[in-house]
Amino acid sequence: MRAAVPAFLFGTKGEKNVKLNREKLVLCVESELGAGGKKIAGALAKLLKCDCHCEDILQEASALSGIPLRLLRRYEERNVSHAYDLTAQDESQLHLPPARDFLAAQFAACRAIAARGKCVLTDHHCVAALSGAEDRISVFIHAPRESRLRGYAAEKSLRPEEAEKRFDKEDRTRSRYFRAVSAKWGKASGYDLTVNADSAAPEVLAEHIVRYIETVSRERLVHPTQARERSA
Repeated sequence: MRAAVPAFLFGTKGEKNVKLNREKLVLCVESELGAGGKKIAGALAKLLKCDCHCEDILQEASALSGIPLRLLRRYEERNVSHAYDLTAQDESQLHLPPARDFLAAQFAACRAIAARGKCVLTDHHCVAALSGAEDRISVFIHAPRESRLRGYAAEKSLRPEEAEKRFDKEDRTRSRYFRAVSAKWGKASGYDLTVNADSAAPEVLAEHIVRYIETVSRERLVHPTQARERSA
């Protein structure tokens, strides 16, 4: 009999029916704005005893592509809609790279990091970059708007009423950008697993995500007493 899956977890692609290579396992975590995807990714990495990559994906992208890190940070999760960088300090920095170069740099960075071994990758097109790769599990984190607004306000140190307009604009821009790259971004059919972040603490959700992966892949990723030792 198949183990019960908590109501806040939704498998989308059925059983993997393969045995994962735990030394090469890559968890790709993407999320809605303000849903706490980074916190859950960090909890997953701690549980699996591996590195969690987010900001350093851009550092890797810069090193591989030669695109300045400041530009990758500035145009992260945004469409490059004009040919000039209005923040440039001199004419030599004025012209922006084509939008495809920003995307290719992040794809290359995700693939390079994943090739080094077990890890958790967060956003930066990691799911699309590793599409079809073996030993890859994709997870999408979502939450109700009000919960995400609170998370966004806390992250930006704003009161919810101050953050609302900024949140709605950034949420629309971010969603359109990711869906322009991958039509399945944020859709259940595009991931192995989708999770409602509003249903439990990040550490609890991380434990359930790992248990779900173990169930559908027939691979024990965490020692059964590890979670109990952590909470003791």
